[in-house]
Amino acid sequence: MAERAEIAVTVRLFASLREAAGTGRIEVRLPAATPVAGVWERLPAPVRGGPLPAGSRWAVNHEWAHADRPLRDGDEVALVTPVSGGAR
Repeated sequence: MAERAEIAVTVRLFASLREAAGTGRIEVRLPAATPVAGVWERLPAPVRGGPLPAGSRWAVNHEWAHADRPLRDGDEVALVTPVSGGAR
């Protein structure tokens, strides 16, 4: 079977990224085998608002993933950015 030239993934957003997007999920189209970290550049500019926050973590299909893991069509990617505040 031939590999697809383009894939579709669902990106789950949390905290400030979710607020900026106005939703917790965004569908993104990417070239096949794009690494997980490549999702960041495909998010709408208002959501990104600059570089990827230090300390951000990725999960693919409910499992933590390294930023260089290649994505496949239909994957669900969660982007978890650092959270500040809270009780001390």
